[in-house]
Amino acid sequence: MILMKKESFKNWFARVFKRDVSFSKHSFVYIFLSLLVLALIVEVILFKYIGTFESGAMDLSVIILVIGISVSFLISGSLIDNLNNKTRAFNIVLLICIIGLFFNGFNELFFSYIGLIIIVITIPQLTVLWFSVLIHETNILNRGRITAFLIASCFLLGMTGLIFVVFEFLYRYFFILIFLLLFCIVWQSRKYKYIETKERLKSDKKFKEIIFEKHFFRYSSSFTVLSFILGDLLARYGFTVEIITFSIMTFFYLIASGCSLDNIGRKISIILGILVLSFFLISSGSFLGMDFIFGIPKPIFLALHYACSLTPLLLAIITISGDFSTERGNLKYRARINGLFMALMFLGTIIGFFFSRWINGLYTLYPELNNIIPDFPNLLDSFILVILLVWMMAMKEFLISKEKNWSSAMINLYVFSAYGVGLYYHSFEESPQGEEKEKKREMDEDLISGALTGVVAIISEITQSKKQLRKIDKEGYHLLFSFGKYHVVCLISNLDLPVLLKKLDEFSKDFEIKFGKDLKNFVGNVSPFDSTKFLIDKYFNQKYGLFFK
Repeated sequence: MILMKKESFKNWFARVFKRDVSFSKHSFVYIFLSLLVLALIVEVILFKYIGTFESGAMDLSVIILVIGISVSFLISGSLIDNLNNKTRAFNIVLLICIIGLFFNGFNELFFSYIGLIIIVITIPQLTVLWFSVLIHETNILNRGRITAFLIASCFLLGMTGLIFVVFEFLYRYFFILIFLLLFCIVWQSRKYKYIETKERLKSDKKFKEIIFEKHFFRYSSSFTVLSFILGDLLARYGFTVEIITFSIMTFFYLIASGCSLDNIGRKISIILGILVLSFFLISSGSFLGMDFIFGIPKPIFLALHYACSLTPLLLAIITISGDFSTERGNLKYRARINGLFMALMFLGTIIGFFFSRWINGLYTLYPELNNIIPDFPNLLDSFILVILLVWMMAMKEFLISKEKNWSSAMINLYVFSAYGVGLYYHSFEESPQGEEKEKKREMDEDLISGALTGVVAIISEITQSKKQLRKIDKEGYHLLFSFGKYHVVCLISNLDLPVLLKKLDEFSKDFEIKFGKDLKNFVGNVSPFDSTKFLIDKYFNQKYGLFFK
């Protein structure tokens, strides 16, 4: 009985936390190190300049910082979409950021602000570049959890950078630590590169059509409203929190949010998050002016409140903007989509901050307003959240339940040369038994490979299109194609799922790398491709126990 319970728990744990979560070792190390650098810089700069929130007034430098970051995100998106080598661009921009950190360490006001300007310009670019690499390596089934795991771990490690803020004399040497991490990232980028191809970025859509699409507008406006509430929270309470409670709660709530986004769905998870946020807002309003809330000291309660507001909002923005930017027609604008979401978050925060100060000042100056709309400043956020919940019910759910069943949707996979010779065949259904059936299968494989080559060539000739054929639908069956330089891969499935195209492209890319020489010098011998079965296991078996592939 005990063994059965342990096995059941193990299966539950794997299903919730590990299923479909897979990374190549080199890509994981690169993404982790680059996010760690970002976390260190952001947390150190944030705690260096955020002190003005605690005093209840916004310093001019903080206002310039937030507005500058918002504008920089908008500009960065357009610039980065035109860069093909994302990893090299990240390394170069990080080097420029280090120069900014060096200048910011000077005591002279002029050099300090020059350094701050450089940091404000480069941080959004680094964020969007990191986002582009992350989204390239993830899919709709694992994006929430992988992002949560990365942010949670790097957030906690980034807290060590506060040493450079607490001991001010050390801050001038902070750039040395970041430079050492840059060296590690550059070394790792020798093994992992993300170079985007022009073929993948062809799109008939325009950026304006994407951002004004109904569901895109609903999500972007919703995140702006949530950022507005965050700004109001900062205006009311500053950032006087119990840092240990904040860190621990942030870690666990992030992991729970990431698992919820992938296992339950995007829309439902965000709605549940809003309900949690509503609890804290209503509680704060009910115990206004008191030192304890539900018997919990106010700084600790605020730490819990911020933990359920700050990084979960960032996680939701990265996940949703990633979902939008992986749609086929949107790949060209991946950086711009994320840059827009991030810019709206900062703008929403600053607007919420100023509006909160204005409305509270108005009620203080004219007490008679309480007779018209009683306690409106304290009830405002709750009122907004009610409207937001209704607004979100009509949103699009990205993670459709059938996406989770991708492994059972696959039927057959064919790999063949550009000339129609079958290189490898795999059936995801029960394999045929007996010698005669095996010979028939080999014969069918060659015939089908040749036929598929002909279909691809005929459709390209008829349409006179330079775009490669990606999909053919026929009476409940879907033929998905991915093209290498010397080969073509065709996956037959009974469900049309975007995640299968993603996996097919990853498989095709790895196949080209593994068998590059054999493909280039191919003269009819298919035996070297027998080891393709390991790639099949790598990309088309649902992972329950492995993180790295």
